[in-house]
This record gives sequence, C-alpha cells and structure tokens, in this order.
Amino acid sequence: MTEMYDSPGIAQMVEREWKKWLLLTQQRSSEGPKLFPTVTVSRERGSGGGSVAKLVAERLGFALFDSEIVDHVARSAAVDRLVIMHMDEHSQRSIKEWTDRVSHDKSFSAQSYMAHLTKTILTIGEKGRAVIIGRGAHLLLPAERCVRVRVIAPLALRIERLSVGSEMEHSEAAALIAETDQQRAQFIQENFQQTDANPLLYDLVINTGDLAAEAAAELVVRAVHAKFPQVLMAQSAEVRQA
Repeated sequence: MTEMYDSPGIAQMVEREWKKWLLLTQQRSSEGPKLFPTVTVSRERGSGGGSVAKLVAERLGFALFDSEIVDHVARSAAVDRLVIMHMDEHSQRSIKEWTDRVSHDKSFSAQSYMAHLTKTILTIGEKGRAVIIGRGAHLLLPAERCVRVRVIAPLALRIERLSVGSEMEHSEAAALIAETDQQRAQFIQENFQQTDANPLLYDLVINTGDLAAEAAAELVVRAVHAKFPQVLMAQSAEVRQA
C-alpha cells in the first residue's frame, strides 16, 4: 500500500493534490464516496508511540509518515533538506528561533515552514490511508477525516525505557524527556494555541504503562474500524480476494 507514497512522486503529488484540496472539500457532500482516513499519533517521549504507530500502519496497510515529512516539506518549499531536517528536529521549540539560527535563506521564515508543513500534511490527509506521527497533524486535519490518538505512559516508565533503549543514565534520560515534553508542548501552544495534553483533542488516549505496543495498536485499529467502517470492509474484501 505504501508505494503510492514513493519519494520520486511525492513532490508532484503534493502540488497536484494541494491545488484540488479546497475545491474537493467544498464540493464533497455527505452522500459522496466514503474516503479513507488518516491516523494521527501524538506521543510522549518514551511512551512507545512510535512503535504503536508503526504497528497500526502495518495492520491497516497504511503508509507511515515520520521523518519522511522532512523530504516532503523540503520539496514543497524548494529548500535545502538539511535546513528542514534541522528545523524538524527542533520543531517543538520556537520555530522562529531555529529558523533565524539555521536558515541560509532569510526569505524562508517561520511562517513559511508552517505553511509548507501544513500543505504537506493536508495533502497526505486528503489522500488518506496514512499514519502521521506528531507535528500537530491532529490539529491540522479535519476531525471527521482522521482518528486522533495520544500515547502516554507513567514518567518513571518512560525514563526507564529511554534509559535502557538508548543506553544512557537515568538522570540523563529524565532530563531529555523533560526537555522534549516542554518542547513539544511549546510547539503546540505557539502554533495552534492548544495544550497538547488536552484529552479532548483526541479520539483515543492510550496509557502504555500496562499495555504492550501490540495491544495498544489493536485498540487503535478497532477505533479506526468503528469510526470508518469502510476500512474494515476494504480489508475484508482484500482478504477474500487473496
């Protein structure tokens, strides 16, 4: 399923689909064809949200978008990928701060970055069959076109997971998690005037403290099937044809 998002064609697809996006959303009626959704995954560092998102994409046959968005935004903006990558790595901080420090092209402002990020995410969302990790996607896409997931876990467990997974001291892992939490919250607040921990922004909030990634992914898949029955119908049809 992910071949529809191969890198050589993504720039052309973004430009083509973006031109139609507003017109399509205005023309679409409730009686129109049932389109396929996007799953957005917001996560606390160390919660296992990335692993959950990967499993969800595999089980639904959806394309997974994480660092790939760097390439898409760079193509859309016609800006050096290294600039976008550095901005994306620190996107939870003040985007303007990092733009001023990193960008060689002063015309590529914080507003330009957010405009191209928004353009890319909306295009992916219009096509559907995608899982997007982070980057405020749950606040950019229409609620009726996506399943918005938040993955959390107890702080002590998140510190332990990061410490073991990255082979770092607990104190270092704790400091990194605290910094990341603050950066991500700041990104959402500055760019969307929202609080990322607000449960009302999500369809499903999952605590992985006592749930394995596989079980958490199954909850998300069931939520997708419940909200968008056409996904389950399509998967059942594919199984029958196999």
